[in-house]
This record gives sequence, structure tokens and C-alpha cells, in this order.
Amino acid sequence: MTNPYRVEALALHQVGVFDDVAIDFKPIAVADKAEIHLFTGPNGCGKSTLLYALAEIFDTVNYNINNGLIQRRYRGAESRVDFLFNGRAGQYGVPHTDSNNSSRYGKCHILYSDSTKDCFFGSESPDTGLIQYKQMTGDFQSHNPHPLSPAKFKHVAFAYSGQRTLRDTQLPGIQEITNSPFEEALSFDGSVRPQILLQWIANNRTQSALAKADKDDKAAQSYDQALNRITTLIHDICGLEVEFRLERSPLAVTVKVNGDTIRFDGLPDGLKSIISWVADLSLRLEAIPWQTPGDPFAQPIILFLDEVDIHLHPKWQRRILPAIQTLLPNAQVFVSTHSPFVVGSVENAWVYRLPEAGQGNGSIEGVPSGAGKSYRLILDEVFGIDDEFDVATEALFDEFYRLRESFLQQPHSPQALLETAAKLAARGEEAALIVNRELRQIARLSGQELGLA
Repeated sequence: MTNPYRVEALALHQVGVFDDVAIDFKPIAVADKAEIHLFTGPNGCGKSTLLYALAEIFDTVNYNINNGLIQRRYRGAESRVDFLFNGRAGQYGVPHTDSNNSSRYGKCHILYSDSTKDCFFGSESPDTGLIQYKQMTGDFQSHNPHPLSPAKFKHVAFAYSGQRTLRDTQLPGIQEITNSPFEEALSFDGSVRPQILLQWIANNRTQSALAKADKDDKAAQSYDQALNRITTLIHDICGLEVEFRLERSPLAVTVKVNGDTIRFDGLPDGLKSIISWVADLSLRLEAIPWQTPGDPFAQPIILFLDEVDIHLHPKWQRRILPAIQTLLPNAQVFVSTHSPFVVGSVENAWVYRLPEAGQGNGSIEGVPSGAGKSYRLILDEVFGIDDEFDVATEALFDEFYRLRESFLQQPHSPQALLETAAKLAARGEEAALIVNRELRQIARLSGQELGLA
């Protein structure tokens, strides 16, 4: 990962469930692979709040593109977020009269204020570039950039959730997409725009076909590249052969999955979710004028993913982050997840286990990701789960071990112990093996003959 434009640290004060919390995001120097940071923890611990706070760093100046996702989590007049980006300190939050303007990470000058958000934005120095980025993304129109100062982007930031938002929509025809690539770019649930996404696929297929008709193979290959990246990613994650097609009558975009033609409404939820955000990201990256020309997928990207594994089978959960690491080699990616399969899938990543709500004070240290560890160990170390069976079976084991200790301390009728053992044995072969082993041990210690009928 060689992206110099990275978030280095974040601190929240009186925001969401956090009184005061700080996280340092250590770099991960791995060639040709994205830098991954994973937030895990119980429901309500603040995973989404952290993602919203990070996304707000890049929100536009001119309008509230992420609909105040973090502002709605301010708890009072002292609420603020400090951050360190690209070596520069910054701060935003509820306006205050502190003339010192010091963030946790350095001195800030007030460079921007937006009363509609009830927040201010500061940075250590006007040449940070972040204010310029926020203004550029707010002003930019993909079909009509300002002729005297054409926008050129050094880095970009996008945010997605795991919602399966893709659906069939009517295509009016083949027409130019005039929407800005930064429209709703940090809104998470609203980032995927189904109408625009299907229009982009239709345009792509049309342009590729026209280029092939003109025997311009180089141009056709260029048009095919973005969709080929998507289908390759889907194959790597899902093991499915996918092809995007433009049907002529009626005009519609369909998907071939392992040879079967399916409309978007009929796609499995997990596949629909992956196509939704990956294809939307692709069309945005393709529409951006980059300061350094080249592969748009290899540009410096900051990506926020809120539970993108939510509709995925565990087999797909194990594959999604390694595929993203390869697809976006110069990205910094922040991910929230409840899945041990996601945490255990990727090496060279940092995992931040968030505490229960109300306990989120102080610094949260990242630990190396779980690649090479068993899922049993990841459940214990990362998720704090040391149970091995379902809740009902675990309750029976608790009762069995309580009765065992009582019987060994003062031998008496083993009827209750044996009845519980029988219930456990009936729940499955593994539980039966454990119970029979325990009964043999109890028999040796007590001198009584114990066994299941």
C-alpha cells in the first residue's frame, strides 16, 4: 500500500456512545495490497459511529452529502471529532469560542464553518489540501467542470453499506450520465444509485459493441476493462461466472450467472449486494479526472464499508476482503463487521475490538488480523465468545457441570445428573462424546458406576 493520503488517527469526544476515545491507525506497508482496518464489537458499541466520523472528514463544503450521519450523534455543546490526515491535524464539531483551537493532534485554524451542520472545520494549515478537496467535490459536475480551473483529484473517499439496493429500473435509452461522481458519495445507504448504475452498464456495453463494429479492439478492451474487473472480483469471492448484458427488446440490463440470464431483481441478496457497491464504485472512479493519469482502481482511495458482509454466505465472507485488497492496491479501507470469517480472512490488517456501550473511553489499540488463526480462537480473542455450542446446549452443559460438582462434593443419587447427561447426548454426536467422557471420569472419582442407557 503506497497511498500517502491516509487517515492516521481519530478521536471522538461526547459523540455517540463515546465519552472520549482515540484510535491510531498504524500503516501497513504491503506492496500492491490495500491497507485494511476492521472495527468489531457488540451491537451498539459505536462501529458505525466511527465510520460516520471518518467519512465526515471528507464531506463536501457546499451541502450535507451524508445527511448529518455524525451530527445526529452529537451529545451536547462539547461534541467534537479530532483527526490526523496526511500529516495534518484537523477538528470539527459543535461551534465553540475557544480561541486556542487546539485539536488532540495539533493546532487548528478555522478554515470553514457551516451553520446548517452546526459544526466547524479546522486544520493546521491552509495548504493541507483537505479543504480544497471538500470544496472541489461539492462544486464538481462530471459533465461541466469549471473551464478555468479544471478539477484534478489526488485522492477520493467513498462510503457504502451492505444493503442490497440494486434493483431493476426502466432504461429511457442510451444517454450520457451527467451526475457527479461525488453525488451521495458518503451517504452509506444512499451511495448506490440503481438508475445510474444500470445506465452506466448499458452505455458501457453499447460503446464496446460500437468499438468492435469499427474494429477498434483497443477501445473495446478499454470499455470492457471496468466490467471485467467487477466480474473477476465476483468470481474470486463467489466462484460464479457472471456476465453483464444489454438486451435490445425491451431495452434492459441483465446478468448471466453461470449461463442463466437473470434480471437484477431476481439476483441472490449476497450477489446483489456485492454488485451494488462494487459497480457503483467502479463507475465513480471511471468518471473522476485524476491528477496522475492511470488505472482508476490503483488511485489513492479512502473507502468506508459498513457491514458489507451482511448478506454473504460464510464462504463469501472469507473471500471478500482479500479480493478488495487486490482490486484496490493503493486504498485505505475501514470496515465494520460482526463476522469472524471476515476477521480471519485477511493478513496484514488491524482489528479494533470496541467495548460495550458506555465503556468506550481511552485509547483503542489495534491488534493484528486473524489470518492463520482458527475461527475458534478468533471468536474468543476478538469477539469475546468462548461458547462452543448453541445457547440451549450451553445452558444444559452449565447445568450438567453444576450437578457434577455437587455430586463429587457429596455423592448422592445421580438421577438428576444422568437425566441432564441424557438430554445433552440427545442433542448431537459431539455433545454425546463429551458427556460420556465426563461420566467415565466421574465414575472413577466417585467409585460409583455411571453411564447412559
